[in-house]
Amino acid sequence: MTATNATADKWHWLHRGNKFLAKRLSTDSYVGLHLTVSFLVAAAAIWAGSALLEAVLDNRTLVHYDIALAAWIHKRVNPTGIAVSRIISEVGSPTTMGVIAVIGGGVILWRRRFTMLIAWIAAFGGGGLLEKLLKNLVHRHRPAFTPTGPDEVSLSFPSGHTMMCMIGVSMVLYALFVPKKFGNPWRGIVVGVGLSLVVCVGISRVYLGAHYPSDVLGGLLAGAGWVAICVGVRGIAKHRQILRRERRKKARPATPASAAHR
Repeated sequence: MTATNATADKWHWLHRGNKFLAKRLSTDSYVGLHLTVSFLVAAAAIWAGSALLEAVLDNRTLVHYDIALAAWIHKRVNPTGIAVSRIISEVGSPTTMGVIAVIGGGVILWRRRFTMLIAWIAAFGGGGLLEKLLKNLVHRHRPAFTPTGPDEVSLSFPSGHTMMCMIGVSMVLYALFVPKKFGNPWRGIVVGVGLSLVVCVGISRVYLGAHYPSDVLGGLLAGAGWVAICVGVRGIAKHRQILRRERRKKARPATPASAAHR
């Protein structure tokens, strides 16, 4: 291969790489920035979640810090804090998120957004199953000093309240923002409020003694990763749906009116 050919080949691959990167960052297609962000969030959540899961199962350094931090918080609880935390916890509970899932699914069905409906059902239904799978896999018991009584009977890792709240809030934000109903300032405000709610729910679970801090972190990562997967798959399905629609339009025979204009 001559030097000229080698240079041409290098520029050819550089051009293809730039073209591929431009497509992945494009906002004009569901397989552009939409899919790229979904993939990066899912990959980061799976990587961090796997490391956290390994540390919890290892039952060494992280678990010791977990127990120490939970005990430190438990010594400083007060009746007012417990009352407020119970309200916040209930706002983000799986029951509340279940109600949101049913109402939101009905609205999406009424608006005939079928790919969104499938992603919605997969996020909530699959998220619930994933939570139970992880709980049974880790089989971690609740903190011994939980003040919430016998109503906290399930296993501890991950926090179901935090995970389902993360899924519910993320899907509501996604369903609202896909049609681009909010301008940029409002988007930031709404996202900030939603994420703050999820964080507050996680903190309330630790404050109530229902979970260790790593349980909450595990719920956040599992919820974020699962939503990213559902959103990414939905984006691919929507992209293919648009392509099929465009192909059908091109394949339609010309009407007499359009033929006359030609």
